[in-house]
Amino acid sequence: MTTHLLDLPNEVLEIVTFYVIDGIWKNDVRDFLSFTSTCQRLYLLSHDEKYWKKMVARRDPINKELSENRTWLDYCKQIYLMRTILPDELENTVSRYDDGYFCTIEKILLWPNKIRIYIDERGDNSLGSIQHPRSSKIAFVKDEEIGSYIREPVSPSDSHFSIEDEKSQYLGYLDFFIHLSLDHIEKVLVFQYGAAGYATIKLFKLEQAFLDNDRTKKNTLNDVCKRLFAQVAVCLKDIKRDYA
Repeated sequence: MTTHLLDLPNEVLEIVTFYVIDGIWKNDVRDFLSFTSTCQRLYLLSHDEKYWKKMVARRDPINKELSENRTWLDYCKQIYLMRTILPDELENTVSRYDDGYFCTIEKILLWPNKIRIYIDERGDNSLGSIQHPRSSKIAFVKDEEIGSYIREPVSPSDSHFSIEDEKSQYLGYLDFFIHLSLDHIEKVLVFQYGAAGYATIKLFKLEQAFLDNDRTKKNTLNDVCKRLFAQVAVCLKDIKRDYA
């Protein structure tokens, strides 16, 4: 007796589907869309939020909840366009007040409309409590403007800290909502910790190549979705013809 994949109960198909997306995380979205495009029954799985939530968790494990009117699929699309900038790619990594108070940049996540900066702020309590991270600011400036007063600074819109001790350490990240555009090309992203007194540091210059790569990723994702949904339409036509 021959058993086909589609003869399996839903519980087993769910296990198989999770196995598909448990491969190399860079390929999980493509593999999942390919798998669920093969027939109508599997296509229905592509609308199940628990699979998209799983793929989001592999990329952004801190984010456990979604804002209102947002789906895990939408968030997964956004993360697909994310770029990670590690400390060795930054021009400076420490915004310092003095030897007892300083903020180290651990990494930066860059989206087309958001910048997330992971920080480790330390203080020895010699001058009292540490300034709160939510008072920090960033800005894109021209090279000749570095070191001068930051015009039009952007403050954090969100934050999360695994350690939040005003006397010794803040460890976590700050989110800044900035829609990256051609206006930011060849400008430098600068960061200043706290409300005042900390050094404003140069992080990196936004190159044209980043926006080009962003457009390529968007086009790739859109092309993959269009191609796979076209395959689904063909499968549905075949099913209707077979059962006509």
